[in-house]
Amino acid sequence: MSRKGRRILWIVLAAVLFAAVGSQCAFLLRHPYFRKYAALNGISLREARDVWGKPDRDAEQILGMIVEADAENWEKVSELAARKDLRSEVGTYYYNLSNAMLGRLPDRLMDYYQPFERGLFLPVGPSSTPFKIACAGDVWFQLGYMPLAERDAMLGLLFSPEHNGSRYLRRLAETNLVTGEHEAAAKYLRMLLNGSRADRKWARACFPENWSQPYRLRIAEKRNLMPQFDLVHGMDQTPLILRILLSANQTNRMALDYLLCYDLLTKDIDAFVGDFDPSLTRSPLYEEAMLIFLAAKGGMNAENFAHYHISEASFQRFNRFVTIYKRDGGSGRNLTEEFGKSYWYYYYYAVKNETK
Repeated sequence: MSRKGRRILWIVLAAVLFAAVGSQCAFLLRHPYFRKYAALNGISLREARDVWGKPDRDAEQILGMIVEADAENWEKVSELAARKDLRSEVGTYYYNLSNAMLGRLPDRLMDYYQPFERGLFLPVGPSSTPFKIACAGDVWFQLGYMPLAERDAMLGLLFSPEHNGSRYLRRLAETNLVTGEHEAAAKYLRMLLNGSRADRKWARACFPENWSQPYRLRIAEKRNLMPQFDLVHGMDQTPLILRILLSANQTNRMALDYLLCYDLLTKDIDAFVGDFDPSLTRSPLYEEAMLIFLAAKGGMNAENFAHYHISEASFQRFNRFVTIYKRDGGSGRNLTEEFGKSYWYYYYYAVKNETK
């Protein structure tokens, strides 16, 4: 080959290499959370593409919520959710979880797509996808119910692409640290010592002899949420589990709000009234639900309004909703703009998609 030919060949090869590197850099800039999520699952970017395909903007947003939730950056999770309501079960699940961790679950609940109770608890069963199963335990860990947090982490590890991933190993280690099963926790911590620098640092800090005071407090806080007894229960008995948590610790505000919001999203007003204690929590959402109950039971009086902390503004707004509802024969066509984010609108017009 002539000198000129070799020069052209080198130029072509350099251009191809530059294009490949440039393409990879552009991908990482557009989808940094895809790379981070792959790392949490212990696989390379190439393997991740084979498993999950090339992400789009919506997938990147959901992966970002998962990654930030894993780091417990709840404000960042909420910020990512606010970019776009994806009308996704996983997206709503992390939206609700972040708001619960920030103490504002009921106040933000109706501002976002709510696929009934699936926005609070992702179902784990034969028809569940591995992706959803891998996320399902996050809420149980934060609520303080370690059996289901551990179960879902184990299933996540089992269904992960390489049956690996620091995301699951860390959760398995920490659930066992909370329950006091230190030998079991040590097994997972030793596995993490073979991982990345960040994994090794995290694992070393989690051996009980190395606990810092903040970490001791974290473990103690989680232990305080755990029930002192448990019951044999089915997979579909979420309210029972939440009531068990509350019986162990009435100050578990997150469990209380999850129970009340579960009642409301399943439209079980009678259960809501039974679970609601106005001395423990309050929210405009709960006022709206109570007004439905009181209107149906003939309890619209000043005594009940005072007991359930129902404001004059909520009462007047409810009257306006009812007036329009009756005037239009229940069609709802003139209610969406003003009341589309109220519980009243959800209660009367939300329809469950049973195919999901």
